[in-house]
Amino acid sequence: MKRYIYVLFMFITLNLWACSDSEPSTDGGGEEVVDKTTDCQSANEKGAYTTWYKPANGWVGDPIPYYDNGKFYIFYLQDWRSGYPFLHPWHMVYSTDLSSFTFGGETIPCGKEDEQDVALGTGGVIKDRTTGEYCAFYTGHQWKWQEMGVPTQAILLTTSKDMKTWTKKGEHNFYLSLRGQSGYVENDCRDPHVFYDEEDGLYKMVVTTHTDAGATLALFTSKELQNAKAWTLQEPLYTDPNIWVMECADVFKEGEYWYLTYSDVADRKVHYRYAKSLKGPWTKPANDIFDGIAFYAGKTMSNGTERYLAGWCPTRIGDGDEDQWGGSLVCHRMLFNADGTIDLKLPDGIDKKFTTLKKTVLIDKSGKAVKKEDSYVLSDVASVSFPRLDKTCKIEATVKATGNDDAFGFAFGACDDKTEVYSIRFDLKNKQLVMSKDDLTRGTTPTQTNVALTVPADKLFKVKIVAEKSVCVMYVNDKIAFSNRIDKMPKNPWAIFTDKGTEISFSDIKVYE
Repeated sequence: MKRYIYVLFMFITLNLWACSDSEPSTDGGGEEVVDKTTDCQSANEKGAYTTWYKPANGWVGDPIPYYDNGKFYIFYLQDWRSGYPFLHPWHMVYSTDLSSFTFGGETIPCGKEDEQDVALGTGGVIKDRTTGEYCAFYTGHQWKWQEMGVPTQAILLTTSKDMKTWTKKGEHNFYLSLRGQSGYVENDCRDPHVFYDEEDGLYKMVVTTHTDAGATLALFTSKELQNAKAWTLQEPLYTDPNIWVMECADVFKEGEYWYLTYSDVADRKVHYRYAKSLKGPWTKPANDIFDGIAFYAGKTMSNGTERYLAGWCPTRIGDGDEDQWGGSLVCHRMLFNADGTIDLKLPDGIDKKFTTLKKTVLIDKSGKAVKKEDSYVLSDVASVSFPRLDKTCKIEATVKATGNDDAFGFAFGACDDKTEVYSIRFDLKNKQLVMSKDDLTRGTTPTQTNVALTVPADKLFKVKIVAEKSVCVMYVNDKIAFSNRIDKMPKNPWAIFTDKGTEISFSDIKVYE
């Protein structure tokens, strides 16, 4: 009899907890119906993404961001994953606040089989200070280079007067390569980035290549933007003997510092350096990496007051498989510190996009989980689950840790018995954010990817997560961004959790659509 009364008491308590743990819907549509089921479901990933942009057909490759006259333009390599030898024509989308995008069409088509640009690579866009034309410098890749007697890669040019109609200058009017340049791997000449140096009064172009010194960013200078013969090769801007190649490089100035960003094909991460002069010396910060391995080919754009970093979050063939090339567009806001270091935060346009507050009803819990006013206190191996993520949404939460070795986080795909979820875990002992496949009933398993975590003295973490289909991007304390592709996330419940020996408070948990 006592056992029956106890079970009944626990049943009533849990249900009262769940009923009280809800927020009224603010969309004016009446009482919100909440799905409290916990069975695993599979989502349909077909079609376009709107926030973390992906076209309805194909995927986003290397972004080439550019800002002009109130609009953010994102040119990118359209990845059809078919069509060889015609690969990666340039497509473009534009936005006023990066929260959604309008398709601007194909800007640079692939050339013919006997032309240098039968396949295209990334580059950069700049406005000609003399003519006012928009100039898109890009990589042309020719597969039959030996047969044709040309370099594998060369720099070509396309121009436009209105950002709508683009005209190729043609190989006879603009063609720049490293052929015949001593010390350079002449077939490795790609990813041009062009900027104007106010101090020298010169256009400058950095090009990805390789020398005996290692990965190299070659430097060309010119006073005439569209005259290939006027571009002169200078001493390299930067070399790194420890890596093979620096892809998708970007160079810009913010405040008193020059910044250099690039993607390392070996570790699949975006890095940065900074210096007081383009001649160096270049400083490598203690944490020189933006985001994790699910954010690549990052390049920047500025509207004059704010600068943004645009990259792609890769797709995956299946669980545990290597990331594919190309995926969805992800944009971070960059914050520049007085010491030259850079933090990342959620762009305001995306942050303000989500306005409908959804119910955060408890649908399941395990272990030591206690509800205290607007907080959940979890201890040891414990978890609390919330309803399915059916639509693109923003999750907000404040997390207070207590110990230096605490481990806790957010789990996605928290369905069925929660023995196979994908978690983003705060590992305070090792000062890192970790994405891994976990069993919430037993603890964590080996890391799949991670980023460095700055742990404040008060161990307080303000968290924002924007989830669209399988793309999950977390921001912590307006300092850290962590992107991941989690195929099990859409259409399934999510959870908060703690690991062994931990007591954590999760408060102000909100979900907005």
